[in-house]
Amino acid sequence: MENPELLLTSSQTSQQFSVCLWDYNTKNILKAYKNGGTVSCKTLDFIGRDYLLTGELNKPLLHIWPANGQEQDKNIRLVLPGPATCLSVCPKSNYLAIGIDTKLYIWQLCSGKLLSVQQKHYQPITCIKLSSESEYVAVGGEDGLLVVYYLADLIAIQHSLLTQSKIGQVEPIYSKHDHSMPIRDIHIGQFGSNSRLATVSSDQTCRLYSLSNGETLLTLVFGEPLTSVIFDSPCWQLYVGTNSGAIHQFNLKNPPRALTYHINKKSSEQFIGHKGKVIGIALNINNTILASGSDDNFVFTWEINSKQILQKFEHKAAVTNLKFVANFKNFFEQSFRPGIVVKSLDRALDISDDEFVVSVIQNEDIEISDDENVLEKEKSRDELTKENMKLRITNYQLYRAALEISKKYNNR
Repeated sequence: MENPELLLTSSQTSQQFSVCLWDYNTKNILKAYKNGGTVSCKTLDFIGRDYLLTGELNKPLLHIWPANGQEQDKNIRLVLPGPATCLSVCPKSNYLAIGIDTKLYIWQLCSGKLLSVQQKHYQPITCIKLSSESEYVAVGGEDGLLVVYYLADLIAIQHSLLTQSKIGQVEPIYSKHDHSMPIRDIHIGQFGSNSRLATVSSDQTCRLYSLSNGETLLTLVFGEPLTSVIFDSPCWQLYVGTNSGAIHQFNLKNPPRALTYHINKKSSEQFIGHKGKVIGIALNINNTILASGSDDNFVFTWEINSKQILQKFEHKAAVTNLKFVANFKNFFEQSFRPGIVVKSLDRALDISDDEFVVSVIQNEDIEISDDENVLEKEKSRDELTKENMKLRITNYQLYRAALEISKKYNNR
């Protein structure tokens, strides 16, 4: 029976590969993505089913491979303003969020346009997560600050009548400074705005919030610094990685009555096997297998019910990333045309650019050389341009009306 999921891993050496694709049942290497340098922690993600994206350690570069190719796509140039400390692709594959030092950058993938640059942190950003519906962006930093935005606020600002330089930074939905030390990982559930958000920190605490409003639901206090966090799809079981290599499992179906709870040996089950700090953890789609990577150079897969190690994947250096991915057919197609358009990234905001860009999905069945199809495409583009102009005029009229109302009442 074909495995419905595969495992991606990377480590601090790129001598053999930058990223490796494994069949985690048989330990067979299915594909090695090469010549992308050393992949830094929290900078590995997939764009739809078509591209693998990584950030190179200490270099202002991203690397991109088509799913079926071991060599990079040379036509897409991904140069950043600085080295990426973390990145996340929105689930709809339209936008890319990257932490560079203390700033959050948002790009539109289909155009390469830099839409927003935000700076709420005063120490480097450590982790970024987008919610399952691409509605929220959660950002954590070395300063212990958690900032949550609406993605729509971040990407719409460039289309406002006032430029970003005039109206300043986007206001987040909320900010939380509950952690006294760096936030090491963030996880968001799969229930959209009704999800929970979890953070872990070097201050030995794991905090759970309501994603939509930032209400504190629970604080778990451990006896050592924490490095990674995830919970299962129904949000019943919480898994927390630690500096010592232990992974704690905590039952959220019957949470403690107090908002703060101290973890002891009786209150959580543990996965014991790693001899170094846990770098990352991941769950398969059925929530039956846990994968963990450590700076002891190993990735383990665990059978959750028994807490037994199923397989050990040895690397030449400390593990930096691991991720379960669906077994896409694109991995093994000899040739395929990616369905998602990805363009080279702009390195600076262009506030004078007022072009209207729509996300594009390429279709192999369309013959663009056919005269009739070209005419239809031009007609559709003209209609979009006219509709865009109408919307801009309407928005301008609404803005002027709101301004007049504001002046009228403020002068009283």
